[in-house]
Amino acid sequence: MPRKFFKRISPDPKTISQYKSLGWLSGLMHNTKLWGFKRSSVAKGCAIGLFCCMIPIPLQMLLAAFIALMWGANIPLSVALVWVSNPLTMAPIFYINYKFGSWILQTPTHQLDFEWSGHWLFNQLHMLWKPLYAGSFAGGIILAVVAFFTVQLLWTWQVKRNWLKRKH
Repeated sequence: MPRKFFKRISPDPKTISQYKSLGWLSGLMHNTKLWGFKRSSVAKGCAIGLFCCMIPIPLQMLLAAFIALMWGANIPLSVALVWVSNPLTMAPIFYINYKFGSWILQTPTHQLDFEWSGHWLFNQLHMLWKPLYAGSFAGGIILAVVAFFTVQLLWTWQVKRNWLKRKH
């Protein structure tokens, strides 16, 4: 069952509550929606984590944890899935988001001669930010909806399959 896999890879709430820096979370540790592995909380957690990974902002993990807290989603899964956009995948993801946003806004894409410098970034940012964020939000919403329903369908399929196995 998917629940066993998720339980195996997630941190234990009791262990987390022992850290003094995370003491403010002690009231939330007993909320099974936030730490448990029910179909709805896992589906929401996947959707939130994948949405947040598409948005080019610093501290994506905090955003994912906050949204998961507000919507009753699985926090560890939300935070972990933000790492889909990691230093290796960030450039291709954001480039695709930029192209998608340019297509949505019907604006021409600019040929970018990329440099690793703050000066280049600040000079190019005025051309990039609208299509980048439009594509990021639209792509994030699409990815979140697909992830949510995919988890729901796969979870239901797995449970039905296990019931049929037990029946035979």
